[in-house]
Amino acid sequence: MAAARFWRWLIVGELGCAAVLAWLVTAAYPSSRTAVVLLAMLMTPFALHLTVAGASSVVARLQLTPSQRGPWTEMIRAWLSETIASEWAMLVMSIEPWLRRGRHAGVANSPDRGRPVLLIHGIVCNRAVWRPLANALRKEGFGPIRAVNLEPLFADIDTHAQYVANEVRRLRQECNDARVALVTHSMGGLVARAALRQAGPEDISHIVTLAAPHHGTSFARLAGFRPCQQMRPDSTWLATLNSEQEGRFPVPISSICSLDDNLVAPAASARLAGADLFELRGIGHLSLLTARESIECALAALSQSRIGQQPCPT
Repeated sequence: MAAARFWRWLIVGELGCAAVLAWLVTAAYPSSRTAVVLLAMLMTPFALHLTVAGASSVVARLQLTPSQRGPWTEMIRAWLSETIASEWAMLVMSIEPWLRRGRHAGVANSPDRGRPVLLIHGIVCNRAVWRPLANALRKEGFGPIRAVNLEPLFADIDTHAQYVANEVRRLRQECNDARVALVTHSMGGLVARAALRQAGPEDISHIVTLAAPHHGTSFARLAGFRPCQQMRPDSTWLATLNSEQEGRFPVPISSICSLDDNLVAPAASARLAGADLFELRGIGHLSLLTARESIECALAALSQSRIGQQPCPT
């Protein structure tokens, strides 16, 4: 509920900016047609998302090494797709309480009890962002598929990890002790890894991370909230987690990332010793939740446990 309220207020703020712009247009051009005013109101939210995605994309690209930078066309593709994805995510997260169907909201459930999956979102998000991937998992025979809402929004990652570990055990009990696969996005990947301290290989079958800042992101320095502090590249908490786990995970782990990620900077932060690596281009941070390529990579990752760099399906 907290994330949904957060995004609803943000939408109200965007609409307020649009209304101010429309008023300025009519004040400057009294003869403006209603269609022009409506266009100004509709374009304002899009322009805001376009600006934020563009600025973050440029900053993230500058943190890549020359050999990691792909063509500018890939960055532009990621920029435009991220603009659309951010608007979609804001909308579905704001209405998440109304998307609920039963106890486990916003995801596809399956009568199958042999291939359980738990979905873990990133910071300031909620489970509504998982709808595309949850539907794809259901079609591939996974189930039941559950998603958590991590609250309070800015709680310590270890606090979220305790909640996730409890949910893993609960889901496992419902599925006749079948081990649970974890699929995560952004900070959710660190939550899942921290949960390994409490729920081990007897509970978890595989961890798949999308756009996880395994080695931190420079954008986390922009906020002082506790989870942001933990996701900074110089974070002591993150250094401890990596020293405990990297290269010796007790369960198979796969990292899906994009070198054009606009929020995990540098994008190579998603590389993790001992994990399968699925590296994409032309896809932004939130876009990894909806892009066909990343969804296919997630499905492929859950079907394998080899270590090394893996090609994504085309």
